[in-house]
Amino acid sequence: MQLLLLAFTVGLASAQHHVDPSEVSGDWHTISLAADNGEKIDDNGPLQVYIRQLQCQEECRKLAIRFYVKANGRCQEFNRVGVLDEEKGVYVAEYAGQNFFKIIAQQDDVLAFFNHNIDEEGKETNMIVVVGKRDSLTQQENQKLAKVAEVNGIPKENIRHVAQSDTCAQ
Repeated sequence: MQLLLLAFTVGLASAQHHVDPSEVSGDWHTISLAADNGEKIDDNGPLQVYIRQLQCQEECRKLAIRFYVKANGRCQEFNRVGVLDEEKGVYVAEYAGQNFFKIIAQQDDVLAFFNHNIDEEGKETNMIVVVGKRDSLTQQENQKLAKVAEVNGIPKENIRHVAQSDTCAQ
């Protein structure tokens, strides 16, 4: 818990985080999303992702992600592999454009990612993805999420708690 709070407090831009493969690999599900372009994470939005599984590969120089996206009430499964750009300290993956992401907080049952997406038209979206092995964040964690969102230009009203709206296959 302290690690999560510390990473949120420090802020995304300066958060350098060593990934522990033994704690990252496994089954996860999306708890919350936040984005500066709220329409991207709204219902039927291309970045409203429901993560199911993360798998570190090659000592976490690659991160395989299995997730669902819901469009018109139908869930579609995707599998993508983020490749670590060691110079920049971010994973790079193709989905709805290019994504540059990193883990900004890690604890036993919650991971938080910062993702910078550049879609096919060149529109940029900064977002935070929180996944967990539980269904919700504590009140204190939600407050920290709101602060990190604000620091990164994401309005508080663009935070979505999506665990309850996730009806895609487990």
